Order: sequence, then structure tokens, then C-alpha cells
Amino acid sequence: AFGEPGDLKEAVMYIRVRQPGSVLCAVSEGSGSGLLLSYLGECGSSSYLAAAACISPVFRCQEWLETGCPWLYEWSLLLHQKRGLSRYTTALAEVVETGRLFRSRSLREFEETLFCQTKQQPVTWDAYWDRNDPLRDADEAAVPVLCICSADDPVRGPPASTLPMELFRSSPYFFLLLTPHGGHCGFLREGPCSWSHEVTLEYLAAVAEFFRAEERLKGLHRCRRGGPQKREASSAACPLQEIFSWQRSYTR
Repeated sequence: AFGEPGDLKEAVMYIRVRQPGSVLCAVSEGSGSGLLLSYLGECGSSSYLAAAACISPVFRCQEWLETGCPWLYEWSLLLHQKRGLSRYTTALAEVVETGRLFRSRSLREFEETLFCQTKQQPVTWDAYWDRNDPLRDADEAAVPVLCICSADDPVRGPPASTLPMELFRSSPYFFLLLTPHGGHCGFLREGPCSWSHEVTLEYLAAVAEFFRAEERLKGLHRCRRGGPQKREASSAACPLQEIFSWQRSYTR
């Protein structure tokens, strides 16, 4: 389902087991940000991630599917999903009406047929989104999340009605970078490289440096050293403390 992070949990756990000493970060683009946001909210401080970034995220997914997006994007994405599921028509026929599924003429109809109108446990459209809305547990996120959005994103829609501004104002973990132009997952400059990718890497490097400085400070506090050395270390950390006003959460 759209905001079900079960598979992502398994993937993160696998990487953590294979690379136990690594610092993990996650980046998502477009509608895939719904999965990452769901994961961060559901797992809280147990996400095993140090930071996350969402490029051109779609926040209000239910409204997005109900309103619809530009026909070219909607039809291309709808066709892509139908092709992917066409290989499993026989297996899907046991749980959904495959005829209706592959005759879907909108993303909403496709989503509703596949996940709501099942043969065994059908649910209403609103009940489905109560369980799968990417922002349902956003206030539980416990790692810094940078959201890079453009005001002219034709897929997400107008910023005034599609960006959760209250979340960015109230949460110490969500940061919004809103640009006048960039389209949907574009942000192109000269050449094929996306400007948003460069910014994301710079942001992740800054967060990693902040956590390294934090761990160094904790190590100094644990050591029995003289006063002058401790004062010197605290003074060196002041610039980072001025830049980052939030503290890491160790609750959920």
C-alpha cells in the first residue's frame, strides 16, 4: 500500500546488519517520499537513520489522488503500474477484480480497486488513508528531514494548498527548502546533474558533521580531563550549536 513501510523496514535492517558501523541516511523522490515519511513517523527514534531528505515530495496523498494531476503524468504512471502488475494477473485474481483493475482510468480508481475493494477484507477509501497517510505519525519523526520543493511543481500542485506549513513551523525536525522554479524532481542547471542532488549531499554531510561533533563532546564529558581542555572543546563546538538548535530525540 502507498504508505506501508514494512518492506523499507526490512531493507534498512538488512543494511544495518551488513554494515553495522555505518551511518545510514535515506533520500526519496516524488511520490516515493510517502513511503519514507511513513517510515520515519512509524519508527520514530528507532528508524536507524541519521537523516533523511525528500525531493519534490507529495505530502497530501489522498487529496492528490482525488484531485488528479496533469494527464500526461497520471497516464504514464498509471500505465507503468499496470504493466508492472500484469505479470501477476493470475495471483491477483484471487484477491482483487483484475478486470476492473486493468480498466482503471485514473490513479485513484487504480489505488482504490487494488487496496480497498479487495475480495477478502474490503475497506472504505477514508479508512484506507487513515492507516496509510504518510503524515499520520509525522510528529513522531526523530531525525532531521529536509524537504526540497518548488513552487511551480505541476504534479504536487500549488504550495498554499499542498505543503503542510504547520508541520515545518512546529516540528524541530522538518526543514523546507522552497524554490521558485524546479518543476517535479527537476531542479536542473547546466548539464545533466540535478541541483537538488548536490544540495542533498551537502545537507547530509552537515548533519553527519553535527553528530560527529556531538559524539566528541559526549566523549570529552566522560573523560576525566582538566578544566582548560574541556573549556577549549566546548568553545570549538559553539558554531555548530548555533547552527543546529534542535537536539536528538531518544524517546520513541
